[in-house]
Amino acid sequence: MRNESKPDSPPVQSFIRYWLPVIAYAMLILFISSLPIRIRHIPFRHYDKAFHFIEYGIYAWLWFRAIRTTTELSSSMRAGIATFLICTAFGVMDELYQIYTPYRVSDIYDVAADASGSLTAVSLAILRNFFTRP
Repeated sequence: MRNESKPDSPPVQSFIRYWLPVIAYAMLILFISSLPIRIRHIPFRHYDKAFHFIEYGIYAWLWFRAIRTTTELSSSMRAGIATFLICTAFGVMDELYQIYTPYRVSDIYDVAADASGSLTAVSLAILRNFFTRP
């Protein structure tokens, strides 16, 4: 006799597809922030700001995608504003968290890079939705 499992319900599928990546990525950011890293060789000037920009651009894209498809904020602009605020707040909290991590430094310019990456990703997502809607 075959063991047939019941198919996932739409809310479970939606959570796995849209919200689990957001949660996993946030945990990855916090894990990286917890590492007591001492950089001995700097690849290029302000490399860490570039890393923050890319890191939070990806994070914002994940948030925008989840908010846009699973909440009442179906408007790209509203979803974008919510995403930007959430990602920027998370960036601030991450920098405050790093105050207590050995060898790490909390830096307002890291928050600016986080916010810039988030804003860029959100802006691109809004533009994409604007030009691709029927």
